[in-house]
Amino acid sequence: MMYAATAVAEIKSKVAQSVERIRKESERSPKLVALLIGDDPVSRTYVDLKRKDCAEVGITSEVIDLSSYSKEEMPSKVVETLTTLNADSSVNAIIPQMPFDGKVGEELVFSTLSPDKDVDGLTPYSLGKLVRREYTLEGSLLPCTPKGVVLLARHYGVPIAGSDVAIVGRSVLVGEPVRKLFQDLNATSTCYHTGSKRLIERLREADIVVAASGRPPELFGSSGFRLSGKMVKEGCSVFSVGVRRDPKAEKMLFDIEISTLKGKCAFLTPNTGGVGAMTRACLLQNTVIATEIQMRKNAD
Repeated sequence: MMYAATAVAEIKSKVAQSVERIRKESERSPKLVALLIGDDPVSRTYVDLKRKDCAEVGITSEVIDLSSYSKEEMPSKVVETLTTLNADSSVNAIIPQMPFDGKVGEELVFSTLSPDKDVDGLTPYSLGKLVRREYTLEGSLLPCTPKGVVLLARHYGVPIAGSDVAIVGRSVLVGEPVRKLFQDLNATSTCYHTGSKRLIERLREADIVVAASGRPPELFGSSGFRLSGKMVKEGCSVFSVGVRRDPKAEKMLFDIEISTLKGKCAFLTPNTGGVGAMTRACLLQNTVIATEIQMRKNAD
């Protein structure tokens, strides 16, 4: 069965209640600023969706578009903009929308961004808290997609403790954080990648599979372009995360083949409206968490 809607609705409802409480206490709503670093059409679509999400729950949002700057100007402009936003007390949350322009490295962005406003959970400080297990799922600024995957699993009763979890992909954005979150919930979790041996064999042994490569042909090779029913065992749980844009066909390519997995999985997220929607819900939740962190610090 495929799920997501009720979990997303539940988070949005709680966020809306928190936003109303914050508005009463501080006389203003939490504010999220999205930073477009480059001219990627998919990024623009995601930012538009995030703005709509914010409007639904009462969060103020703004987009700062830096795409008009040249590649040479962009790095310094990013640092200047982030430094200004870090110091702006009216801004509670900042999300530099990935992917970045070629000359703007992730290290530059996330070393400049204030950890208190890091609602994607990707600054060295945020990732360090994750590695040291100094976090809670409900009260810390964790990477949104990994957090969303785990919250979906918990919401729908997917067994985690004692399960074998196979994560296809090892990115800092998804693969490694989701591996750590599952591990901390007493699962045995492993990231697989282009250098992994007997990948399909290992996938068939997993109780939970998180498909998060974004480039399935490189991983599955002759076995198929996407994760299919023949690559997993009966009754497993599969989370669809990875997606990339096909520049030739002008369409989105997902990591999993829904049609062959439907009858085989005990739990399966859809390619659209699943983990992606939960990721955006977690961004809203993180915006509230960031606002509350700042309110507590200001009260001290």
